[in-house]
Amino acid sequence: MESYNDYLFLLQPSDPVKQQIGHCKVKATDYIGIYPGMKATAHVSITDLTRQKPYVIKSLVDSVRNKVSSMPAVTLEIDGFQFFIHNEEYMTIYASIKPTHKTDNWFMLLKKQLNCKRNITPHITVTRHIPVDSFYKLWPRLRLFPYKDTFTADRLTILERETFKPDAKYRIYEELYFENTLKY
Repeated sequence: MESYNDYLFLLQPSDPVKQQIGHCKVKATDYIGIYPGMKATAHVSITDLTRQKPYVIKSLVDSVRNKVSSMPAVTLEIDGFQFFIHNEEYMTIYASIKPTHKTDNWFMLLKKQLNCKRNITPHITVTRHIPVDSFYKLWPRLRLFPYKDTFTADRLTILERETFKPDAKYRIYEELYFENTLKY
């Protein structure tokens, strides 16, 4: 019997951005202690597909490969920090990707190429789903940090992990480059 896998489609920022977000994650532990996801590598999530048979994903990737490669790479600008509220009990703090007409259209096209229905707020998570009390300890310090940076997203990275293996780690399944070419 073939197993089920979870897949995560994401954009990878540059190494300096990954290092800076990693530094923010480490500094957050000074104020709120250890929290879930503190060791996660910085990325911009696009979509996820859980509990999938590998042959289904192979077919999906084969069908979107040319569409993704036809897209250009995009330069994204980080402009400070923002937060999401989850049911008034939990918060997520993230580095905000500055919306522009160009980036909004680019993300809309990427969603179309992937047939992704969910809304995307491009961001890089710093602390994910932390209790409100922890948020109020950290936010006054982080919100004042004037973090601005840019990076070019030149590929769509697809990660894979086994669904029913509790300690499974994501590994790269495939990378699809934005080559700004139209292939027939």
